[in-house]
Amino acid sequence: MKILRDLSLAIRFLTIIPVISFPTPNNTNQNEEALEENFANSMAFFPLVGMLIGVLLVALRRIFYYLPISPLVGDVLILIVWIWLSGGLHLDGFADSVDGFLGGHNKEEILKIMKDSSTGAKGVVALISLLLLKFVLLVEMPLLLKDAALFFAPTIGRWSMVVAAFLGKPARLKNSMGKLFMDYVGWRELIFASLTMAAIGILLFRLYFLPLVIIGIGIVLLILKYCQKKIDGISGDILGAINEIMEVFILLTVCILGIK
Repeated sequence: MKILRDLSLAIRFLTIIPVISFPTPNNTNQNEEALEENFANSMAFFPLVGMLIGVLLVALRRIFYYLPISPLVGDVLILIVWIWLSGGLHLDGFADSVDGFLGGHNKEEILKIMKDSSTGAKGVVALISLLLLKFVLLVEMPLLLKDAALFFAPTIGRWSMVVAAFLGKPARLKNSMGKLFMDYVGWRELIFASLTMAAIGILLFRLYFLPLVIIGIGIVLLILKYCQKKIDGISGDILGAINEIMEVFILLTVCILGIK
């Protein structure tokens, strides 16, 4: 039951896909704490949710292949569905992170800007640039390679959030989504998420999987080091930003390496 509850929670948090929710124990005193722990434990299934998104994107790409539309239009529609499936959650975190780091001069200012629900000009420009790069990489990617990239990018992107939550510490000490994850995520979640990601990565890319993972870990470590220097930790917005940055870098790396 707990596995199903955590998986359901991961799907409901990371996507707009409707799934059955499983209630926590009825004990009122333990209910809030149990919910927080289950929320963090659900990170073990983040790569599985990424795989679910990837399966839908690949299926959509293959459907478009047989429809009387140009590949360019198909790639636009795939990108739109990619955004739509996650409800723009991580893109919002990416834009808020850019606004915060480029607009704030100290920790307090950066976190205040990131918490603001409105998106500034710098965040909008960064968001457009990110989506434009994603689109161009999809357009330039060979057809046989595109399915593997569409399947793996959401998977390793969500795995990177688990790694960041495990290695990082919360910049905010209370009322923070990032703190909720980092307080409870442990080796069990990291190992399960990593095995899931590695299994699909090795199956898809074989020996090329190693440079992809090395690049992925390097990106996470660089972002964590930068955030530690600027705001003494990370937040939920930064976790979302890490996912988006990881997806783009994986698409870029696959294109550069010309993996076949």
